[in-house]
Amino acid sequence: MRILAISGSLRQDSFNTRLLRALPPLAPEGMEIELFDGLGEVPLYNQDLDVEDPPEPVRRLRTAIAEADGLIIASPEYNGSIPGVLKNAIDWASRPMAKSALLAKCVVTMVATPGRALGRNALSDLGRVLHDCHAFVISGPWVHLNDAGAKMEDTEAEDGGTTTVLTDPMTRRIVDIQLNSLQQAVKDEAGRHAVVPLLPFIQPRT
Repeated sequence: MRILAISGSLRQDSFNTRLLRALPPLAPEGMEIELFDGLGEVPLYNQDLDVEDPPEPVRRLRTAIAEADGLIIASPEYNGSIPGVLKNAIDWASRPMAKSALLAKCVVTMVATPGRALGRNALSDLGRVLHDCHAFVISGPWVHLNDAGAKMEDTEAEDGGTTTVLTDPMTRRIVDIQLNSLQQAVKDEAGRHAVVPLLPFIQPRT
């Protein structure tokens, strides 16, 4: 099972990107998690560019989402909501509606924040936006990693690079619940239920 992980932050040392890097060792057996790199290259959504041959970064984003069995999206909270770069990527991925890469896709949402009071609005808005794109969002308990700097550690990976380890036991437990729920939702094709309201519009009339 191939899961695509997308960080809503472009910052090099983003807490949300580090959170996603910590997930592969915690994934259930049979699940592979791949981190998407390239969100910052996606242009601002412009319907004039949304043609049969869209910009290459858009094609790459749509293909990566479409070919994944499920998604994990980790987002910071900016001014009480999700960052513009993430909303922009979702706007591109959700079109054209009838062939949207997000259509019926099972998604886990997460938030990592250095503070204690931020994150709930981002989780709520991200879930609502994905619901409107007819994706299936796994319900809580959500991974809401506050005081993130104290709950993660960067270590050297086997390949010489850098990886991240979640040190907070409760967060690790919720990650386990969410990833196992995502795996089961994909196996059960739970995303089909998210598409039901859209079917009258995308199915040919007989």
